[in-house]
Amino acid sequence: MHKSLWVLVCANIFTTSVAYSAEWSLTSTLNPSAKYDDNVFMSENEQSSVQYSITPTLTIKRAMETNEVSLTAGYNVQRYTSFSRLDRQDPFVRFNSSLNTERNQYGLAASYSQSSSRSTAEEDTGDFTTESTVTSETISPSYRYQLTERDSISLGGSYSTRTYSTTDFGDTETKSVNTGWQRQFSERLSGGLNLSVSNYQTDALTLSSDDNNYNVSTTVTYKLSELWQLNGSVGIRKLNSHRTDNFGVTENNSSSGSAFDFSANRTTELGSLSMGLSRSLSPSSDGNVNEQDRINANWSKKLTEQLSTNLSASYQQSTSATADSSSKRENINFSPSIKWQFERNLGLNLAYNYRQQKQSIANTNVSSNAVMMTLIYDWDGIRVSR
Repeated sequence: MHKSLWVLVCANIFTTSVAYSAEWSLTSTLNPSAKYDDNVFMSENEQSSVQYSITPTLTIKRAMETNEVSLTAGYNVQRYTSFSRLDRQDPFVRFNSSLNTERNQYGLAASYSQSSSRSTAEEDTGDFTTESTVTSETISPSYRYQLTERDSISLGGSYSTRTYSTTDFGDTETKSVNTGWQRQFSERLSGGLNLSVSNYQTDALTLSSDDNNYNVSTTVTYKLSELWQLNGSVGIRKLNSHRTDNFGVTENNSSSGSAFDFSANRTTELGSLSMGLSRSLSPSSDGNVNEQDRINANWSKKLTEQLSTNLSASYQQSTSATADSSSKRENINFSPSIKWQFERNLGLNLAYNYRQQKQSIANTNVSSNAVMMTLIYDWDGIRVSR
């Protein structure tokens, strides 16, 4: 999906829907920040730097009773005091559209972005030292049909690519299709069945891979009370892998396992608490498919009319799902923050972030400490109704 073609499609959708518009809005954010990190590259040879960043973002939205379309564009500009080679200015564009009728719900999401490979290292290869520009493109259509008052069926798909500016990583392509049935059993309980098929392809310097993943799962949502809600999904998956090295030698592997995603949300006078536990597959730019187990928790509370605090923590374990291997990577994140809202659209956020990464194959255990200050500014923008 070429960048200019993608932008042209989004612009065309906006243009053809003007006649049905009810309200147009134009808003923006800026959010300049300064951060000090004592181990920028998450390596045993610790190197520190101050990082300045600013993300000017503009959003145009058209909303009416049954339809909403939005287009967001901006730049993420970063400057480092100690490593000028890391200085970046990365563009991004996001498009979202939804249309609801009496029985039908249509959706379309698309995005284009450039970023540093280090920004996705935790989910990808764990390599925070190599600097490469990754260009990501994604398009995801969706459809839901209300069969009865209680039952609905859905169909969705996704196509995404990641292209790297250096040969340190392999370009990836991901295609997926999913379908499901959902039923509202009572006011508190709903559940259903989902089926998905995904294909991951990676083209690296010394290896190419082609992996097919099949997943069947059940989903449940239960509202315990006005304050408690539980969500769960559990299923089985089967992965068929095909690998070819640059000498033409091929290798086929097959593996199966479980996949799940559980979450709980609670709101009380002591604050809002959310917790999650999941296991999923994630294609990596080194040609592997990682199985990732993740535990996360987040707590937030409004202290006064102007002060609020937030605390988030996560643990992630990554292993290869395509081969028998003793290699394991563990990532820990812990981040408390406090926000002072001076005015409705102007505030200051102070945060601390602790990161740790353990890799069994390299026998390394590294960590970093970072403190960040962000000025939050949201421009109310322009709104036109007709």
